[in-house]
Amino acid sequence: MSKLEDYSKPFRDCTIVKNSYKCGEEYVSGHKNAISDGDELGKDENNGQVGSLTDIKQRSCSLIKNPYNSNKPYCAGVC
Repeated sequence: MSKLEDYSKPFRDCTIVKNSYKCGEEYVSGHKNAISDGDELGKDENNGQVGSLTDIKQRSCSLIKNPYNSNKPYCAGVC
């Protein structure tokens, strides 16, 4: 281990104590807080939905106001 690693280890250990994603429960794509499952934490895709509950609701509201959809696409003169 280098001198920098030796010196920084106590600071790192102190910071990791505050981190809720500890060794063995790291924040990765399969973590329960990473999956978009209807709560405010997930941002990954799940059953075609992407984002947190607020993201999904906001997207749905925005799509209602949009006059273009899969049946009426936005085209630049050629569809």
